[in-house]
Amino acid sequence: MRDVALAARDTLRLGGAGGDIVVFLASGQVEESVTDATGKVLLTRRPAPGDLVILPAPRTGDRYVTNIYGLTDAVLLTLDRDGMLEGLGSDVEKVALMLDRLWEQELSAAAAAEAQTASRTAAPIVAVFSAKGGAGTTTLAINTTAALARKYPRQVLLIDLAAPFGHAALFADLIATGSVASATKASEADFEGVLRGNIVNHKTGMGVLPGTLRPEEVDTLTGERVGRVLDVVVAWQKLIVVDLGTSLAEAALAVIERAECLVIVVPPEIAAMTDARRSIAIFRDIMNVPDHRMELVLNQRSPHPPLDRAAVESILGRKMSVVVGFDDSRPEDSTLAGGLVLQHDPNSMVSRGASDIARVILTSLKLDG
Repeated sequence: MRDVALAARDTLRLGGAGGDIVVFLASGQVEESVTDATGKVLLTRRPAPGDLVILPAPRTGDRYVTNIYGLTDAVLLTLDRDGMLEGLGSDVEKVALMLDRLWEQELSAAAAAEAQTASRTAAPIVAVFSAKGGAGTTTLAINTTAALARKYPRQVLLIDLAAPFGHAALFADLIATGSVASATKASEADFEGVLRGNIVNHKTGMGVLPGTLRPEEVDTLTGERVGRVLDVVVAWQKLIVVDLGTSLAEAALAVIERAECLVIVVPPEIAAMTDARRSIAIFRDIMNVPDHRMELVLNQRSPHPPLDRAAVESILGRKMSVVVGFDDSRPEDSTLAGGLVLQHDPNSMVSRGASDIARVILTSLKLDG
């Protein structure tokens, strides 16, 4: 590892085949810009100390030029990529693939930012909630978001506020590099740039923004901070989907108050009925969420559920908008294979259910035209 001093207002230019070098910011402030062979700027960002500044390109032979401009006096730590990989032994290929995936996510983020500039109307917010853990809320939320991204590629964002452990990035086989919690620590001037940089983009066309990277950060997600994030991201997207998990904490309530559609996932289990009824009563009677904004989804997580659709509808006094059939281990198998069930098995029960939920959302928001 080699130290490189970069004076304020000086520029360090790195060219050549992508992946020649890895650079970390040790101290100070810099602005990084990456251009392709035609001179087109692919991305700009201002990393924090300790962040990876240069993300090596995939091994495709493409050429990139990186400029690192010193906003203040800064110190960079550089690693020769080949030398680094040679020292990792049997883990060489894993690290190489991980670096390539990070670079692909950065390029996807740049493409998403370009697509999002075409529309500056405020995006409607869709909240996904369940009163019972283990109901498959995140699985449905992320596959539904991917289904929505088919209609609006690079313009649909999933915010993962499921606490204390959000798994959206994991299920999508993405590498989370930042979160809502970390973005709120940025200065006012850098907040939007850091927030955009923390969104990781999936090959289906959706973006994923983790709420936290560590469970101890949950307490930092106040209603005010989440509201600030929503104020920003609604201008970038066509649709915002927020996975709330089972949370009714301050941050979740801030989302529900602004949501134009609230998807409530209900498992056909006796223990879930009381909690589901209480939650619906809170939304309707205390938070004044109109009935037409609530869409109930029955998710059959077992082959022989104790309650059928008619029984659940009778107990809750509401019709189900969508029923998702039992899908065995297909969602988990897809995660292990490195993707979403919507990608690996479009005809599976969860895939069809997610597509049905997406259609219900678009109809509810009058975006189905």
